[in-house]
Amino acid sequence: MQKGAAYWMDLRHFDDEDPIFLAQVQRGITNFVKILTGKDIPVQYATSGDSMTDGETVYIASNLKEDTIDYTVGLALHEASHVLLTDFEYLNKEKGTVLKRVHNIPEEDHDNVFTLINFVEDKRIDNFVYSTAPGYQFYYEKLYRESFYNKIVDENLQNDVFRTPSWDAYFFRIINIFNRNSDLDALPGLQEVCDLLTYNRIKSMQSTRDAVEVAIKIYNIIKPHIQEEEEKEDGDNQNMNNQEYKTREHVDRQKNFINSQYRKKRVHKKVQEQVNKLANSDTKINNYPLSQTTSIPTLITRNWEEYFTGPFDHNEEAVNKGLFLGKQLLKKLKVRNMSKSDIFENQKKGKLDSSKLHQASFSENLFYRIEKEDYKNTFIHISLDLSGSMRGKKLTQTIQTAIAIAYAACNIRGFDVEISLRGTIDPNKSKSMHSSNQVPILAYAFSSKKDSIKNLQKFKKLITCGMTPEGICLDQIRKDLPSPSYYQEVYLVNISDGLPNISSASYSFNTAINHTAKVVNEYKKDNIGLLSYFIHDTWDKTQRPEGTFKKMYGKSAKYIDINNIVLVANSINNLLLSNTIKVS
Repeated sequence: MQKGAAYWMDLRHFDDEDPIFLAQVQRGITNFVKILTGKDIPVQYATSGDSMTDGETVYIASNLKEDTIDYTVGLALHEASHVLLTDFEYLNKEKGTVLKRVHNIPEEDHDNVFTLINFVEDKRIDNFVYSTAPGYQFYYEKLYRESFYNKIVDENLQNDVFRTPSWDAYFFRIINIFNRNSDLDALPGLQEVCDLLTYNRIKSMQSTRDAVEVAIKIYNIIKPHIQEEEEKEDGDNQNMNNQEYKTREHVDRQKNFINSQYRKKRVHKKVQEQVNKLANSDTKINNYPLSQTTSIPTLITRNWEEYFTGPFDHNEEAVNKGLFLGKQLLKKLKVRNMSKSDIFENQKKGKLDSSKLHQASFSENLFYRIEKEDYKNTFIHISLDLSGSMRGKKLTQTIQTAIAIAYAACNIRGFDVEISLRGTIDPNKSKSMHSSNQVPILAYAFSSKKDSIKNLQKFKKLITCGMTPEGICLDQIRKDLPSPSYYQEVYLVNISDGLPNISSASYSFNTAINHTAKVVNEYKKDNIGLLSYFIHDTWDKTQRPEGTFKKMYGKSAKYIDINNIVLVANSINNLLLSNTIKVS
């Protein structure tokens, strides 16, 4: 495992209120937690109060920078190890009646004893993780260096502070007992406490109950030496010098750490909801590299309805017409469900014809061969441009064409169709396209291998979404496509109405056009067929140069009128009836 979590992304250029950034970090830490614990423990950002592990969820702070991320990972792993190994139900009982009834602990000391229990349990948990998961030691070291092994602690362990036997003094000396500057003569009983916390003793603890027993022993050692501190007036703290104030403040932070009461920067609940949508298991966030120094975060999701559907069935008629056209297309393609066979007898080699054995003089040819003509398997990925300019009749025509092809694929042997949608979103403004923070999104909406015809009804609510990240999305599709072979042909069918562009200086028109042309060339190298259709209406025919479209997709790209988009289905019909192979 690499040291440091900063390799996930460039942490210098992200805003810690950006849902994309927060989701990337949350997903990364979730993966670390799952690897460590072997369980799907939820990781969420703090939204209120002191965030502590509740036995089910790990909470992290949102103030994530290059110099804090490794500490945050270490803290998350620490909390996750508690979820895995700590008996929270038993601890809650110990804090109340059991401490008093079984161990005779006065009620006024319960909170102090519980801090000791948490401290010992931390040592047990961290020793287990540190020894069984060495790949995570780096993060634990960053965590403890920040909280325990620092200049303030080092200096005060050696000077005259915290040498009067009080609860604060004992907590400071015990919490930092493993520091190389620890002075076991500073308070009575510290040596005995240290003897209870040797490596072998910590290693021998098998459960939370064992940690409680050790903590009670520590309490019994130090309790007789505690000198009750006089209650201070509010103004007495003002008499402390700056060094004493910093020391006491740091001790309080250490105690809060031991008691899992971490002050974490919170996120607004609406931001948290957006982060959870982006970080779910159906969504990936890739940093798409445009150059050695520039990348664009890109969403790849199967949760397509979240981004590409609205509340109304505006496209119900388009879906119904697409299903009708699909049935017509199916009639033309039904021949693909049949195969043609020819038998060639009296061959010198092949299969033995046993019916001729009784009359054979063994100078005749007794073999036969069956030659079968069948259709190649065909996989077609239909990628739909759903940028804002596709609204209206372009969208309805595109929907009915895609559905017609998908319907046929669901009923024909050896023919599979996948449909994806592409556009952009502003993660801070949901489905708004009027923003300079547009993020490409590629959504996989249908697969004839996995989905039924009933799933096509969801396209009734389809809406446009943002701008045109053409090449970025097509490159991701290329990486996900199956490989062509002698028995299977693979095609991309691209339907769009605009030139690639998003509101980013790194992917403006010329850059985006050249990048898309480069991606298309990669398709050709992979032997993937490419059928690209630029649909236009009367208004935008003069606005979009046909030459630029062909520059990206080659001479075979079609520039078709909106009313003739049914030609797409016809060309696929011809394609499917021509790709035959012979199998002997």
